[in-house]
Amino acid sequence: MSQSVTGMTESTAAALLSKAFNHDKAASSGPHETKKVAAHCHCGAVQFTVGLPAASLPLRGFICHCSICRYTQGTYARTGVVLPPAIEPDWADGGSMPSEKVASYKVPGYPTARLFCSSCGTTIGGHGENGQWSMPVTLFDEKFWEFRVHAFPKSVPDGGKRRRPFGIARTIETPFVAAQPERATDGTERLRAECHCGGVSFTIPRPSQAIIDDAYLRDYVSPSDPTKWKALLDLCRDCGRLSGANVVPWMLVPRVVIEPPVPSDLQEQPYGTLKTYKSSALSTRGFCGVCGATVLLAHKHREPTAAQAVLNVAMGLLRAPEGVKAERWATWRAGKPAWAEDAKGFDEEFTVSLVEGHRRWGVERYGEAPEFDVI
Repeated sequence: MSQSVTGMTESTAAALLSKAFNHDKAASSGPHETKKVAAHCHCGAVQFTVGLPAASLPLRGFICHCSICRYTQGTYARTGVVLPPAIEPDWADGGSMPSEKVASYKVPGYPTARLFCSSCGTTIGGHGENGQWSMPVTLFDEKFWEFRVHAFPKSVPDGGKRRRPFGIARTIETPFVAAQPERATDGTERLRAECHCGGVSFTIPRPSQAIIDDAYLRDYVSPSDPTKWKALLDLCRDCGRLSGANVVPWMLVPRVVIEPPVPSDLQEQPYGTLKTYKSSALSTRGFCGVCGATVLLAHKHREPTAAQAVLNVAMGLLRAPEGVKAERWATWRAGKPAWAEDAKGFDEEFTVSLVEGHRRWGVERYGEAPEFDVI
């Protein structure tokens, strides 16, 4: 069963947090067998290995639902691991961290910075106040952790992606601060998307009659409610490595309706602090160059013409007053998260639990687990 630090004695809470930080996983003195695991950003500019005491494995991983993680990554939660004390990355070529390739973002009021690749936007992690490295598990090429900690689950009042407990502890609780509803000058509703630093900020309207009348764009309107857009969970390794989370929630929105208008190729500047990275022959991704948040994804298969391009909008950035799932704005493809079979090869336990939990939520919410086309 999952537990919460709230209401525990100080000693019990300290013991749980000590386990969350893998303090008991540090190497003992003397010789010991070490397992080396490799990690890298998506573009390969940042590469390193970590040597872990074999006897300490698996480490305890965490799933953090706080708003800082959501707004700096564009996801519903960060999936990470705290390396044991004194364990440091062994950077490529025996050197130090390539600072010229790593961007740093300091959250106001926090003593430590968050690091990400300045070329592709991949979240790298950073040092905590205690000097230990905290890193997304998605950086690594193989699994050496078990998710045992839920952090700040009350910051997602509609549940986010947390449908099943993964372990023994949830750490410090924090309340959800609801966003305020927004309206355009004509009084119609708008949904705000904004990264943590505010450098990339835009709004999304409801589907218009012009969208519904368009032979292509109508396919991205909810099949059950013409006032909503389609949404899905994506478990592909590319999205995971770039965002710093095993799963990325996307809302599919025609480019032409976003306000202010998004450039047709995501390249034209300025569009706030948006930077772009071509992650494949078909995909171009937009991320904030200041805080590193995943923001947008453009895919050639969703662009029959420039005027009909449909973008993936990272739903971790949405400021829906009702909660992070933005249910007043989206219908979820709960029956079929994308790339689930591929994700099982990376972390089968997490993937199976997430897919089943999302399907059950869909049945509870809609009476069925919806499946519909997204390309």
